[in-house]
Amino acid sequence: MSSLLPDTLNPATLLCKRFRPDQIPDLTGRVALVTGGSAGIGFHNVAALAQHNAKVHFVSANPEHGKSAVQDLNKALQESGAKGSIHYHQLDMHELKRVDSWAKQFVEQENRLDILIANAGIGQAPFGMTSDGLERHFEVNNLAHYVIVLRLLPLMQKTAAKAPPASVRIVMQSSEMHRFAPTGTTFACKEEVCKDEDGTQLYGRTKLGLIVFAQELARRKLTDATQPILAISVHPGAVDTDLQKAWGQSYGVLGVAIDKVTRLAGKSAEEGAEASLWAAVSTDINQTNWKEYQGKYYSEPYGKPDTESNAAKDEAIRNNFWRLCSDLTQEILGERIE
Repeated sequence: MSSLLPDTLNPATLLCKRFRPDQIPDLTGRVALVTGGSAGIGFHNVAALAQHNAKVHFVSANPEHGKSAVQDLNKALQESGAKGSIHYHQLDMHELKRVDSWAKQFVEQENRLDILIANAGIGQAPFGMTSDGLERHFEVNNLAHYVIVLRLLPLMQKTAAKAPPASVRIVMQSSEMHRFAPTGTTFACKEEVCKDEDGTQLYGRTKLGLIVFAQELARRKLTDATQPILAISVHPGAVDTDLQKAWGQSYGVLGVAIDKVTRLAGKSAEEGAEASLWAAVSTDINQTNWKEYQGKYYSEPYGKPDTESNAAKDEAIRNNFWRLCSDLTQEILGERIE
């Protein structure tokens, strides 16, 4: 007799819809990429996809963390008996030329890409500038993913031509924290995104950026209805991961207190991965209904669309974000990517 007790006691998980591991389909023959896959939500994205037989690449900046994650992931993979595989790539997303070079190499080395989960990011950490002259939250969380997605898009289009309709997907790991973007955020210029702001606002603005990026990506690039590729952004929920340490970095004693409270009430990292896995592989999203999901933001698996902030629905903000990212690729790379 099965237990009547819930499989988790985490309040944040009990209050939302679920997408459990047994709902993930067999992914044999499919290839995935997860940025920020060495810890937290990204780690569990990688693990779940590989344990359902996908070939999974993941990116991490810290070689020590990356190699340790490979050991842990391969151990879990072996114990599961699955036939997936795991491949680690060291990449510092603070430097756009390195990001661009890596993305070009990936396209040359891999012959397909079915799933891309844009998960890497800086949390509510203090303001900081990169060697490219950009605020670090914006460069890592937004601009680097803009370049990775657009460089890898031709490979995904090639994959979509032979994959089951609506099975090729791009998922942005956004957050309800997008509502904390600075008042008046428009992504109008480089000076705006490089302004010294509070850590929560810096983080929130980039999460807003990921929502509007998915929307514009769908509108500008994913219009082929015969071989559809989906772009979806999601909120993982309040999650207990090492990203929470950024609270203490930005707010001292108060931040440490916030960190502790959110960890106690929040989802586990594995539960936090459910939203992005749902968006990436759920067969409930398919060739019959994919248009309903294209470019949308969801605050939970099987959630209600169109619940994002008014700023995230603003057409001018969406256009500004795309134009700013395009202009910055011209400035930093000497080549306009759009």
